[in-house]
Amino acid sequence: MGNQQNAKSGNTPQSNSGSNRQDNPHTAIEIFSNMIRTVHDTIITVNSEKVIIFCNGSVQKIFGYTPDELQGVSISSIMPEQYQKTHLEALETTYAADNFKIIWEYVEFTGLKKDRTEFPAELSLSTWLLDGRRYFTYLISDITGRKMAMEELVRSNEELSRKHEELSMFFKKIESIKKEWEKTMDCVGDIVILADNNGRIKRCNKTFKEFIGKSYEDILGKDWKELLFIGEVEAGAFYGQRTEYLHKPNNRWYVITSYPFVDSSKNEIAGTAIMIHDSTEIKMMTSELEKKNRELEDAYSELKAAQSRILQQEKMASIGQLAAGVAHEINNPIGFISSNLGTLDKYISRLTDFIGAQSKAIEQLDRTKNLIEEIDEKKKQLKLDYIIPDIKQLIAESLDGTQRVKSIVNDLKSFSRMDETEHRLADINSGLDSTINIVWNEIKYKAVLKKEYGNIPLTRCNLGQLNQVFMNMLVNAAHAIEKQGEITVKTWDNGDSIYISISDTGCGIPQDKLNDIFEPFFTTKELGKGTGLGLSIAYNIIKKHNGDIKVDSKVGEGTTFTLRIPVVD
Repeated sequence: MGNQQNAKSGNTPQSNSGSNRQDNPHTAIEIFSNMIRTVHDTIITVNSEKVIIFCNGSVQKIFGYTPDELQGVSISSIMPEQYQKTHLEALETTYAADNFKIIWEYVEFTGLKKDRTEFPAELSLSTWLLDGRRYFTYLISDITGRKMAMEELVRSNEELSRKHEELSMFFKKIESIKKEWEKTMDCVGDIVILADNNGRIKRCNKTFKEFIGKSYEDILGKDWKELLFIGEVEAGAFYGQRTEYLHKPNNRWYVITSYPFVDSSKNEIAGTAIMIHDSTEIKMMTSELEKKNRELEDAYSELKAAQSRILQQEKMASIGQLAAGVAHEINNPIGFISSNLGTLDKYISRLTDFIGAQSKAIEQLDRTKNLIEEIDEKKKQLKLDYIIPDIKQLIAESLDGTQRVKSIVNDLKSFSRMDETEHRLADINSGLDSTINIVWNEIKYKAVLKKEYGNIPLTRCNLGQLNQVFMNMLVNAAHAIEKQGEITVKTWDNGDSIYISISDTGCGIPQDKLNDIFEPFFTTKELGKGTGLGLSIAYNIIKKHNGDIKVDSKVGEGTTFTLRIPVVD
């Protein structure tokens, strides 16, 4: 007993202690309650009607409600409407017989705050029985930060994956470009070398390898000049960007072009690209072209000389063509001058006789009474009343004839200066008059000539050459008229240029031949009546004066040539 008592006595403190814990349940409840209230996550307990009967203080931090605001409220009030029905139906499936059961553990769901904003949350749900009644306890965590971190992590992973893919593609592209470069450079017939700043070969194409007959291993890192036997250069020096040299081993010429390239990251020259092209054929062609060019220059000089000869021949042909007309024009005044001089000779003989008779009569003045009658008779016989006034007329006609001859000779002198090269200030109207005077015999029997000269300025030109152009146009106009027609010569200016038009009412030129009339040796005249050079020479003369020629023509109506010559002070 005693032992039992001692035992009891010995157990007293424990019993008392245990009795105190049992006798003071409020202490344990308070500890448990404080623990729950200080937990970071939200704890909510609902009854079987899904009405909240308890929640800790963390509910305000997560949902925005105070614990008192949620007391007696349905658990669905903290869930978006679209999830409420599903959640409540899930609770109904809980086994009623289970005293305790964890329904969900760390399940993601969407919470609804007091301000009606949704947020991601993590939910653990358990059910338990107390006094035959079922309760549900929720452990809810706001995982917004975690979700954001996860999303950021996913984005980072995706970005890393994308960059990895891009990098992989980049390296593949580089590899592809490298292979393409190698294939492309190997297809190039010229030598291509990439060298560093010391001239050491970093890369080269197949052409270079085959050119020097070495492997890539024996080429890379070597001085490209040494490999090319540059020590045996015949000509050229290796400086600047381009040089030409003779490669003695194969006795061929090559052009070397170098292109320094820059490292953009360091902004400094990283090396040099060298291209070597076999220029032997080009050099031979160049030499041949130079020879041909010299031959062309000689031929051109001969052509110019021939052109001068042709111009002179055309001039002489023109003079020859006009010789008969000019001779006729000179012969007319010479003829009547000669006739007048013959008549004057007779008149002088008669006057001499008359004067002799007068002298004799005067000597016999005292011996005869019929002196006056004799003198009058002699005067009538010699027709002195007619001779004396006619002498004045004969002299006037002779003077006019000599003036005409002088004018024709002067015009011929002007025409003969066509081969002069110097340009002088000249009057185009005066040149036209001189030319018309020379060709007048070609015109006067076929056409009426109309001159409509404008008040044009002087211009610096070769009037002799222009007169040849005018002569060609006027003679062609006369030849184009079969019967009596009309030729009109007009001049005018616009301040910058002088215009000369020569129109005829002749046969005209067919349209299909208008484009050819300025070609050398082309003529619309009958065989033997034209050289075909007149209009070609005229065209070249006008072009040398920086002018131009236009032609308008209709078959059966006539032709108009319009010349434009710039005014040069």
